[in-house]
Amino acid sequence: MANTNAPFGLRPVRYLGGNPYNGAVAYYFATGATGAIRPGDPVVEAGSANTSVVSSVAGEFPPGTLPTCTIALDGDGDPITGVCVAVVAETRDSLTYRVTSTDRVIAVARDPNLVFEVQADAGGTALAATDVGQFVVFKVGTTATDRSDWTLDTSVAPTTTASFQAKLLGFARHPTNSEIGAYAVVEVMINNHTLGNITDAGRATPV
Repeated sequence: MANTNAPFGLRPVRYLGGNPYNGAVAYYFATGATGAIRPGDPVVEAGSANTSVVSSVAGEFPPGTLPTCTIALDGDGDPITGVCVAVVAETRDSLTYRVTSTDRVIAVARDPNLVFEVQADAGGTALAATDVGQFVVFKVGTTATDRSDWTLDTSVAPTTTASFQAKLLGFARHPTNSEIGAYAVVEVMINNHTLGNITDAGRATPV
């Protein structure tokens, strides 16, 4: 039986030490023409902060307290700060994702030791058991819905290249996984991480 193709972006599930993800987030500010951001999308810090008071249901943020972020790029050498787990509502009618060129507060799971689930695509050679422990990259989705469809990019072979975006930890114990192959859900840890990779490309060791 084939695996189900139902991408969901990246989803935090636990910390590297084994503790379950506890919902902790840091708040960022998405502003300007920086692309749509949906829960499950990886984001990267943008090198600035809010310059005026920002209000949302998460509270009021004085100037300078919200670092800016944008949607991350996919591929070798492109760093990630964390994963959007929610776009904070401004009103009860707010969209659940950030439309490009709008100002929204983004809740980001950014701990460098978080483990995420992500679905592999079918655009290349399917992942094999021997790929576990190596580095992989992600592929941006093209959805126009409120749900992320970022995936692990199988058109780029797993490797020991330290600047790749994530380390493949293994295949997830996930209800949609029926075999090692296309569309498998896997566990990864961000490798090219802006908060855990200060001086060198890559912070983990491949096998």
